[in-house]
Amino acid sequence: MKKKKSIKKDEVVPKGLSTAILAQQITSDYVLELYEKSKSLKGKKKTDMLAVAEKLSKHVGKWLVE
Repeated sequence: MKKKKSIKKDEVVPKGLSTAILAQQITSDYVLELYEKSKSLKGKKKTDMLAVAEKLSKHVGKWLVE
């Protein structure tokens, strides 16, 4: 009986991709959560949090990775 050849990872995964850990899916609820957190912050931290929330709002449905 002939042994079947198995498919290797290198044959399927495009070159140049790296391994990462999925941290969080960007959802509208997650963006709203960041916006709510910004309400309790002051100064530069508040503006930074609002900037992050705004940027992530343009990428709903994608993932944050580590």
